[in-house]
Amino acid sequence: MTVTLASASHRTGLRSGAGRGVLGRSVRLVLAGHRPGERPKGAPLPALAVLGRSNVGKSSLLNALLGVKVARVSQTPGRTQALYWYRVDDSFDVVDCPGYGWAKAAKEKRATFEEMIEKLLIGSEDAPAASCALLLADGRLEPQESDRSMALFLGNAGVPTVVAATKWDAVKPSERVRRLRSLSSEFADSERPLLPVSSETGENLPGLARLLRERLRTPSSP
Repeated sequence: MTVTLASASHRTGLRSGAGRGVLGRSVRLVLAGHRPGERPKGAPLPALAVLGRSNVGKSSLLNALLGVKVARVSQTPGRTQALYWYRVDDSFDVVDCPGYGWAKAAKEKRATFEEMIEKLLIGSEDAPAASCALLLADGRLEPQESDRSMALFLGNAGVPTVVAATKWDAVKPSERVRRLRSLSSEFADSERPLLPVSSETGENLPGLARLLRERLRTPSSP
C-alpha cells in the first residue's frame, strides 16, 4: 500500500457511553492498538475500518455516526497515532485509523502506521481481515492521489467499501453536481457506493449508516 501516513500525537479526553448515533446506541473504547496485528481480546467481531487523509473530517464524522464524542476534533492534522477500536452495541467494532497524506512523522512511525493498517485490512493467520471499510474523501476538493491509492488498495484486497464525501455542507450548491460527478467517476462503482455527507447538518448520515450495516451484516438500531 503506497500511501503516506500522517504524523500523530496521542488524543486525550476519549470517552464512551450511551449515544444517539445513527450507527449504534452504545459505544465503548476496547483497544488502542499500537502494534501491527493487535486486536481486542476475545472472539473477533465484524470490524469497520475508517480511513482518510488527515483533516478530512474523520473525527467529526465518527462522533456524528456514533452519537458520542469518541474522537477529539482538531484543526491539527494527524492526531490519531493508534488504531482505536470502538465496540458498538457489542455487535461490531469501528476502527479509527491514523490519517494518511502527510509526511511529517518519522519514517519509522509512518512505516508502522502503514503496516498496522495493512494488517487490519488484509488480516493474518492470527486475525481476520476487516469486514468492510469507510473511505473518506474531502467533498470540497477534486480527487486526491492519496485517496486514489487507498481506493485501489481496498479494491485489490477485496475489502467491501463505502466512500463518504465529507464536509458537504461547505460545498456551494452551484458546485455540488460537478463535484459529485467528479468524485463518483473516480471512486464509485456498482460495488462501491459514494455518498456526500455532512457531520454538521446530518445530511445522508442515516443512509451512510444503512450502507455500512449492510456490509457488516448487522441489524439496524431501534
